[in-house]
Amino acid sequence: MRPNFKKLAKNYEDLGIKALRALIGKESVYDEKTISKEAPYGAGVKSALDFIAKLGKEYGFKVDPCQGRCTEISFGEEGTLVGIYAHSDVVPVSGKWDHKPFGAEIVGEGKEAKMYGRGTSDDKGPLIAALMAIKLLKDNGLIKGYRVRLVAGGDEERGSSCLEHYFHVLKKPASDFGFTPDADFPLIYAEKGIHRAEASGKLDLKPIIAMDGGVVGNAVCDKIVITLPTMKGLQDKLKAVPGLRFDISEAGPIQIVTIFGKSAHGSTPELGDNAAIKAFKVFGEILGNKNLLNLAKVLEDPFGKGFGGDCYSEGFGPAGKSTFNYGIVSYKDGVLKLSIDHRYGEAAKPEESLEKLGKATGLSIRILSVSPMLHFDLKDPLIVTLMKSYKHMTHKFFDKPMAIGGGTYAKEAKNCVAYGSAFKGHEGDIHAPNEYIYLDDFYRQIAIYADAIYALGQLKK
Repeated sequence: MRPNFKKLAKNYEDLGIKALRALIGKESVYDEKTISKEAPYGAGVKSALDFIAKLGKEYGFKVDPCQGRCTEISFGEEGTLVGIYAHSDVVPVSGKWDHKPFGAEIVGEGKEAKMYGRGTSDDKGPLIAALMAIKLLKDNGLIKGYRVRLVAGGDEERGSSCLEHYFHVLKKPASDFGFTPDADFPLIYAEKGIHRAEASGKLDLKPIIAMDGGVVGNAVCDKIVITLPTMKGLQDKLKAVPGLRFDISEAGPIQIVTIFGKSAHGSTPELGDNAAIKAFKVFGEILGNKNLLNLAKVLEDPFGKGFGGDCYSEGFGPAGKSTFNYGIVSYKDGVLKLSIDHRYGEAAKPEESLEKLGKATGLSIRILSVSPMLHFDLKDPLIVTLMKSYKHMTHKFFDKPMAIGGGTYAKEAKNCVAYGSAFKGHEGDIHAPNEYIYLDDFYRQIAIYADAIYALGQLKK
């Protein structure tokens, strides 16, 4: 008889909230200035990984610090190995927040109660929910005949070097079945391929002296600062642009203008408002600069129509359009640099698309990394088992597996798919200001993940 995980999970709600609030308080952003042998991603990420290790030891699990790249928590000695892969690092804070980014403030009551903070939904909330799930299973003697391994990574947001080190340097074995709680319910059966690249080159953007925008390549640029010689009447011209949000200040003969947009995840740039592209268009028109106007025309469409890079892949259904995000933009000493996050399905030719982008902008394209597509058969035992667990726990019998543009740990870990954690309509504003998680969703995650891990443990490897 299947255990009542909804009932059992209630005993771990308060403990989970306490642990999550403490973890949100760790500013686990990659910090080059504080890197050391013990902290390969910086002091903030190390503090988060150390905290997870501390909890693991307190709860009676075996803990491996994995040379500072990950924290591995495990239990069980033999049988099928079930793996859960979540990440403790977060993207930098940007934009205007109404709540302290690392304050874990809870607002509202009942089903409307939310916790705000960077990482609440991506991915610290799901990480703690998974930890509570395996603690629930261990405490109730429900890990028998199988093994469980929870891996908290420290570098997912920059390309998952943490799991690469975990599997290929430390030679950790792959799980027999696994999931990462870093996307959407009910389940992700396919993830787009990702080409990360940089476009750069000499470009005449005079009289602009410098531009500096964005914080990470996998988020829409939500703010850009433009430096140029003082120009009479500039403020009035900016005010005349409908809907433009900006700040302007003067420092002697120099004017500094900040253009604001709206952040969004790099896999869905159409949901954001790229401040850099907005600046190219606005200043191109005000200054009469053809290069700026061309950049705006070429880059404005996030699906690549401006340079012939648009493509639809049927295998990804509603998420089938190729996307292009330009998250970091800089201009200095006459050289423009753009980060490119290109995501695509099976019908795309990414190298050709990037070549077209280079020709249209007059910039050189350098590919930095490639993450291949992921695609599971819907009849695979892993998919079937997780979907049965989801439907059993939620009674949402008509929900179907999805394909997404986002890239998760499922690409780094064999026999693994993204399973949750966001419920439809509760996406959590990941990578954006005021990121949140509904407490009721967090509680449901504990129960669902406990049921799923238990069900996977019954499968034969």
